[in-house]
Amino acid sequence: MKIKIRENQAEEIEGLSTEYPFVLHHVTFPETSIPWHWHEEFEFDYVISGTMELTTSAGTYTFHENEAVFLNSNVLCTMGCSEERTKVTINSFLFHPVLLGGHFKSIFETKYVEPVSQNKKLQILELRGKTKRQQFILSKLRQLSKLQEKEDTELQTRNLLSEIWLFLLEELKAQKLPDIPVSSIQQDRIQTMMSYIHEHYREKISLEDIARSAAVGRRECLRCFQTLIHKSPFAYLMDYRVEMAQRLLRTSSLPILDIALQTGFSSEAYFCKVFKRTCGKTPNTYRKSYRSSKES
Repeated sequence: MKIKIRENQAEEIEGLSTEYPFVLHHVTFPETSIPWHWHEEFEFDYVISGTMELTTSAGTYTFHENEAVFLNSNVLCTMGCSEERTKVTINSFLFHPVLLGGHFKSIFETKYVEPVSQNKKLQILELRGKTKRQQFILSKLRQLSKLQEKEDTELQTRNLLSEIWLFLLEELKAQKLPDIPVSSIQQDRIQTMMSYIHEHYREKISLEDIARSAAVGRRECLRCFQTLIHKSPFAYLMDYRVEMAQRLLRTSSLPILDIALQTGFSSEAYFCKVFKRTCGKTPNTYRKSYRSSKES
């Protein structure tokens, strides 16, 4: 699975189209890296093996084998494995609200889809099999996965998702959602600032530059980052630069110095120091490990 990030930092979902706004991705951590992002599509993530770690502005959650999580539309999140050396495999089901809602302002959209997509308190719903409804949803997700192995299953897929959705709505009614102290204003601001970092990470940028992109002061900039993604703007910038460096290490034969300079680091030595601190290995070792895993 390849994660692509649009210029506004929203995820561009590979394999999902206007004609058929549904896709199933088989994801393996730590081979795949999913940075902070958001997307319009709804998402179910089912853990096949290992332990997945999911972080949103509300906190960090761990999900074990045969557990799942529902992610609402436009939720800012990141995910990976809870332990770096442990392999985690998940099935990620992504679908646009229009798949269930149909045309604009239809009864399907207003009665069944919007109560979820417009619920600002709902970021995720943990599906651990604690209730019969959750067990039903988990079994249907397994069924949905097997269905994708066949051809011409678009209508069956939508029908199965509709079944899952009805039980999801019932489960939401039975649960008391926690109050999430995140305003839509802060959400908009951090998305703007993250987009600025995404566009300018190769350059020398300051806290003032990041704050100015969202028309806020330094203090509000720091508050948005700490509240929503639990790290400073500078820490996010460094993580993003390392993520871009990892892509170049995997996809090119560029010298380490060139990669360092192309991803905003002032020197090769500083780049190697930050990379090793973040990834637990040097850039050269990372590249060799990736290539050997592809050859085996």
